Amino acid sequence: MKHFIFASLFLLSTPALAAPFTYAPESCEFQITFPEKPFIEKKCGSNVKDCAEIVSYTKTMGGNSSTNFRVTCTSLSLSDAKKYTPEIIEETLKQLAKSNNLIPYDAQSFEKDGYRNSSTISLSERDGKPLIYNGQIWVGKTSMLTIEAELLGEQNNVTEKTFADILRGAHPKDVKQRVASTPKAIPKATKP
Repeated sequence: MKHFIFASLFLLSTPALAAPFTYAPESCEFQITFPEKPFIEKKCGSNVKDCAEIVSYTKTMGGNSSTNFRVTCTSLSLSDAKKYTPEIIEETLKQLAKSNNLIPYDAQSFEKDGYRNSSTISLSERDGKPLIYNGQIWVGKTSMLTIEAELLGEQNNVTEKTFADILRGAHPKDVKQRVASTPKAIPKATKP
């Protein structure tokens, strides 16, 4: 009995370790991996066919540093997918950053194996804390993945690693790991 009580107390006092979660819906050509299961919500417009899953993930460290992600994957027709040229994707990302009251500093695009990717970075401040924003759009033949990622607050190695690891975990399903468009280092946020 004594061993049972000790084992029970040990299990109750040991925090549960979350398993990584890969978000890869069947209708999406892309996937993204989070350190644990994110919040997934289905939102619909006026038409039932206008439904999309909104994936949200937030990790806060010590109240001074956090990383936030918002991800959606939408289906595209082949003709719509062709309309998303690198210039159109970059402009869409710039407008997305502006809608978040941010100024996009840089946009880069690449195309490989039939997939197009564009990414933008913004440095700003929110509530007196430094903010790094990374917007990405991935376009394939039948779907588009949109990623909005924020790194907010004071420098924190754990939060920065989480931010970078999630961004590295976004890639087409048929590619093992995305390397070419992953930033080598996260820029340090400075006050604008």
